[in-house]
Amino acid sequence: MRDRHRSVADERRSDPPLPSLITDESENAMNIVKTTLIAAALFSAGAVLAQPAPGAHARHQPGERIVQLLNLDATRAAQVTTIMTDAKTQRKAVWESMQGKRGDASARDAARAQMKAINEGTQAKLSQVLTADEMTKLKDARGHGRRHSGFGPGPAKS
Repeated sequence: MRDRHRSVADERRSDPPLPSLITDESENAMNIVKTTLIAAALFSAGAVLAQPAPGAHARHQPGERIVQLLNLDATRAAQVTTIMTDAKTQRKAVWESMQGKRGDASARDAARAQMKAINEGTQAKLSQVLTADEMTKLKDARGHGRRHSGFGPGPAKS
Protein backbone atom coordinates (compact mmCIF):
# COMPACT_ATOMS: atom_id res chain seq x y z
CA MET A 1 0.00 0.00 0.00
CA ARG A 2 2.81 2.29 0.75
CA ASP A 3 4.18 1.89 -2.69
CA ARG A 4 0.90 2.85 -4.18
CA HIS A 5 0.76 6.07 -2.16
CA ARG A 6 4.30 6.92 -3.10
CA SER A 7 3.63 6.53 -6.73
CA VAL A 8 0.63 8.89 -6.63
CA ALA A 9 2.67 11.43 -4.71
CA ASP A 10 5.56 11.02 -7.10
CA GLU A 11 3.22 11.54 -10.04
CA ARG A 12 1.96 14.79 -8.54
CA ARG A 13 5.47 16.11 -8.15
CA SER A 14 6.39 15.13 -11.66
CA ASP A 15 3.39 16.82 -13.33
CA PRO A 16 4.40 19.80 -15.40
CA PRO A 17 3.35 23.17 -13.93
CA LEU A 18 0.08 24.62 -15.16
CA PRO A 19 0.51 27.31 -17.76
CA SER A 20 0.03 30.83 -16.35
CA LEU A 21 -3.32 32.25 -17.32
CA ILE A 22 -2.18 35.80 -16.57
CA THR A 23 0.08 37.23 -19.22
CA ASP A 24 1.98 40.47 -19.05
CA GLU A 25 -0.62 42.15 -21.30
CA SER A 26 -3.58 41.07 -19.19
CA GLU A 27 -1.72 42.07 -16.01
CA ASN A 28 -1.12 45.55 -17.47
CA ALA A 29 -4.79 45.80 -18.45
CA MET A 30 -5.84 44.82 -14.91
CA ASN A 31 -3.50 47.45 -13.45
CA ILE A 32 -5.02 50.10 -15.72
CA VAL A 33 -8.55 49.09 -14.66
CA LYS A 34 -7.55 49.18 -10.97
CA THR A 35 -5.93 52.59 -11.36
CA THR A 36 -8.98 53.94 -13.20
CA LEU A 37 -11.36 52.65 -10.52
CA ILE A 38 -9.27 54.14 -7.72
CA ALA A 39 -9.07 57.49 -9.51
CA ALA A 40 -12.84 57.49 -10.10
CA ALA A 41 -13.49 56.68 -6.43
CA LEU A 42 -11.21 59.48 -5.26
CA PHE A 43 -12.75 61.94 -7.69
CA SER A 44 -16.25 61.02 -6.55
CA ALA A 45 -15.29 61.34 -2.89
CA GLY A 46 -13.79 64.77 -3.55
CA ALA A 47 -16.93 65.91 -5.34
CA VAL A 48 -19.13 64.76 -2.48
CA LEU A 49 -16.95 66.44 0.13
CA ALA A 50 -16.86 69.68 -1.85
CA GLN A 51 -20.63 70.08 -1.65
CA PRO A 52 -22.09 72.05 1.24
CA ALA A 53 -23.76 70.07 3.97
CA PRO A 54 -27.52 69.59 3.61
CA GLY A 55 -29.28 72.67 4.91
CA ALA A 56 -26.10 74.75 4.82
CA HIS A 57 -26.24 77.94 2.85
CA ALA A 58 -23.57 78.79 0.37
CA ARG A 59 -21.34 81.58 1.60
CA HIS A 60 -21.52 84.75 -0.42
CA GLN A 61 -19.20 87.67 -0.31
CA PRO A 62 -21.02 90.62 1.27
CA GLY A 63 -22.58 92.74 -1.48
CA GLU A 64 -22.27 90.01 -4.12
CA ARG A 65 -26.02 89.77 -4.63
CA ILE A 66 -26.35 93.53 -4.94
CA VAL A 67 -23.57 93.61 -7.56
CA GLN A 68 -25.30 90.85 -9.55
CA LEU A 69 -28.77 92.34 -9.19
CA LEU A 70 -27.70 95.78 -10.36
CA ASN A 71 -25.00 94.60 -12.81
CA LEU A 72 -22.46 97.06 -11.40
CA ASP A 73 -19.11 97.91 -12.96
CA ALA A 74 -15.90 96.81 -11.20
CA THR A 75 -15.30 100.14 -9.42
CA ARG A 76 -18.78 100.43 -7.96
CA ALA A 77 -18.85 96.69 -7.23
CA ALA A 78 -15.71 97.10 -5.09
CA GLN A 79 -17.27 100.06 -3.26
CA VAL A 80 -20.50 98.14 -2.54
CA THR A 81 -18.51 95.11 -1.38
CA THR A 82 -16.51 97.28 1.03
CA ILE A 83 -19.66 98.93 2.40
CA MET A 84 -21.40 95.59 2.92
CA THR A 85 -18.30 93.97 4.46
CA ASP A 86 -18.01 96.83 6.95
CA ALA A 87 -21.69 96.51 7.83
CA LYS A 88 -21.33 92.77 8.32
CA THR A 89 -18.35 93.31 10.64
CA GLN A 90 -20.31 95.87 12.68
CA ARG A 91 -23.37 93.60 12.93
CA LYS A 92 -21.18 90.70 14.02
CA ALA A 93 -19.66 92.84 16.77
CA VAL A 94 -23.14 93.74 18.04
CA TRP A 95 -24.19 90.08 17.90
CA GLU A 96 -21.10 88.99 19.83
CA SER A 97 -21.69 91.69 22.45
CA MET A 98 -25.12 90.14 23.06
CA GLN A 99 -23.74 86.70 23.90
CA GLY A 100 -24.47 85.87 27.50
CA LYS A 101 -27.07 88.63 27.83
CA ARG A 102 -30.10 86.58 26.91
CA GLY A 103 -33.21 87.94 28.57
CA ASP A 104 -31.63 91.34 29.29
CA ALA A 105 -34.21 93.75 27.85
CA SER A 106 -31.99 96.83 28.05
CA ALA A 107 -29.13 95.05 26.23
CA ARG A 108 -31.57 93.84 23.58
CA ASP A 109 -32.95 97.35 23.08
CA ALA A 110 -29.42 98.77 22.85
CA ALA A 111 -28.44 96.11 20.30
CA ARG A 112 -31.59 96.79 18.28
CA ALA A 113 -30.75 100.52 18.23
CA GLN A 114 -27.18 99.73 17.14
CA MET A 115 -28.42 97.46 14.36
CA LYS A 116 -30.83 100.13 13.17
CA ALA A 117 -28.00 102.68 13.11
CA ILE A 118 -25.77 100.25 11.18
CA ASN A 119 -28.53 99.63 8.63
CA GLU A 120 -29.24 103.35 8.21
CA GLY A 121 -25.53 104.09 7.81
CA THR A 122 -25.19 101.33 5.26
CA GLN A 123 -28.14 102.66 3.28
CA ALA A 124 -26.65 106.16 3.35
CA LYS A 125 -23.29 104.88 2.09
CA LEU A 126 -24.95 102.82 -0.63
CA SER A 127 -26.97 105.83 -1.78
CA GLN A 128 -23.67 107.67 -2.38
CA VAL A 129 -22.49 104.89 -4.70
CA LEU A 130 -25.75 103.82 -6.36
CA THR A 131 -28.16 105.87 -8.47
CA ALA A 132 -31.69 106.59 -7.26
CA ASP A 133 -33.07 104.00 -9.71
CA GLU A 134 -30.61 101.39 -8.44
CA MET A 135 -31.55 102.14 -4.82
CA THR A 136 -35.24 101.73 -5.72
CA LYS A 137 -34.51 98.44 -7.47
CA LEU A 138 -32.52 97.28 -4.44
CA LYS A 139 -35.32 98.21 -2.01
CA ASP A 140 -37.88 96.43 -4.18
CA ALA A 141 -35.71 93.31 -4.30
CA ARG A 142 -35.33 93.34 -0.53
CA GLY A 143 -39.05 93.78 -0.03
CA HIS A 144 -38.88 97.22 1.58
CA GLY A 145 -41.96 99.34 1.26
CA ARG A 146 -44.35 96.39 1.49
CA ARG A 147 -46.83 96.47 4.30
CA HIS A 148 -46.74 92.97 5.59
CA SER A 149 -47.11 91.56 9.07
CA GLY A 150 -45.07 88.46 8.34
CA PHE A 151 -48.04 86.09 8.26
CA GLY A 152 -50.03 84.99 5.26
CA PRO A 153 -49.37 85.66 1.58
CA GLY A 154 -49.04 89.43 1.89
CA PRO A 155 -50.93 92.28 0.24
CA ALA A 156 -52.38 91.83 -3.22
CA LYS A 157 -50.39 93.56 -5.92
CA SER A 158 -52.32 95.81 -8.25
